[in-house]
Amino acid sequence: MSILQIILSKKTKTSLNLHFYSMSFQDFFTSIQLNNIDQALLIASGLFIIISWLYFFLVFSKVKLSTKTEINQKLPGISLVIAARDAKKHLLENIPLWLKQDYPEFEIVIANDRSSDGSTLFLTEQANQHPQLKIVHLDIDVVKSGGKKLALTLALKKAKYQYFVLTDADCKPASDQWLRGMVNGFAQGYDIVLGVSPLTTGNGFLGRLIHYENTLTALSYLGFCLQQKTYMGVGRNLAYTRKAYDSVSGFSSHYHIPAGDDDLFVQEASQKNATGVIIQPDSYTTSAGPSTWKQYWKQKQRHLWVGKNYLSNAKFQLFWFPFSQLAFYLLIGFWFLTGTNLFWPLLMIFIKWIPEWIIFGIKAKLLNMPKATPIYPILNIFQAFWYSVTGIFAFFKKKIVW
Repeated sequence: MSILQIILSKKTKTSLNLHFYSMSFQDFFTSIQLNNIDQALLIASGLFIIISWLYFFLVFSKVKLSTKTEINQKLPGISLVIAARDAKKHLLENIPLWLKQDYPEFEIVIANDRSSDGSTLFLTEQANQHPQLKIVHLDIDVVKSGGKKLALTLALKKAKYQYFVLTDADCKPASDQWLRGMVNGFAQGYDIVLGVSPLTTGNGFLGRLIHYENTLTALSYLGFCLQQKTYMGVGRNLAYTRKAYDSVSGFSSHYHIPAGDDDLFVQEASQKNATGVIIQPDSYTTSAGPSTWKQYWKQKQRHLWVGKNYLSNAKFQLFWFPFSQLAFYLLIGFWFLTGTNLFWPLLMIFIKWIPEWIIFGIKAKLLNMPKATPIYPILNIFQAFWYSVTGIFAFFKKKIVW
């Protein structure tokens, strides 16, 4: 075969290959053309993505490492108030950590709520050994109602300082700088300081789900606070002044509700007092998350049940995120069943996931709850439906037992 024939043969093959690819691309673009139903579903799913992105870009992404303010004046005395019930095991572990805080002047007031596990005797012994410790006991045979809020109320009345840092007995401070970090919020002029309290969990699906939910919860309450739309804090790591506490008469407006000493209190008090956040890993507290689905279900029901008592504006700002997640996936499912091809619904899923996954991963690492990040898409789908189920059950419950 001559050289000319070889060249012509190669050109012919190249031309045929280009024609083949050209036809393939033409067929592909023809196959993904949108009909009227596809166009409507594209617009609707895009709207729900935008709603979800408003939370991620305008609220969640604002949660960043706090800057430490130089405190020139003398540090104020702090009353560290601990809520405890049947928590002797945790008290044994954590009292030494609380006592070792690197802070010049503080006391520890433990609100012992009707314990029956030997905590009362143990705490009495500890108070005799450590002058910094004060104990408020509620006798299980005498006090039949009020519980945690009554115990905290008495503890806060007994506290001698004007600045309070609150946590639970099962919460470990991340470092001996915890109190200094929370007080840094007071130095910035805040009367209420919202802290971070990561949960430790297992590596299974439940543990990852708990990390996912608690990361979103933290991003929500911290992010909205930074937007001056505070609606809650977590009692595992919270600080406020006596002035803020007295401004709403403590827990009096929701005393009849067997919870809300953190979120309902913060929601009410933040309307009258400057509120800020402290996001510093050495100022976190950590505690163990639920280890079984039964424990997790009960905890979820309690939290959602209390949410029924939130103010209307707080309910409104919290409603749209879970609604957008559920509506998006229901729409995508319908699109898979009725659409002309899979390309567009799959494309919309990835358009939604990619920026959300990146933001979530960065913030989950900051909040020390990274276990959900590797399977974010799975959890995002699961939670969209799971939240609806738990929310419906909580809505119809008339009473919650703590």
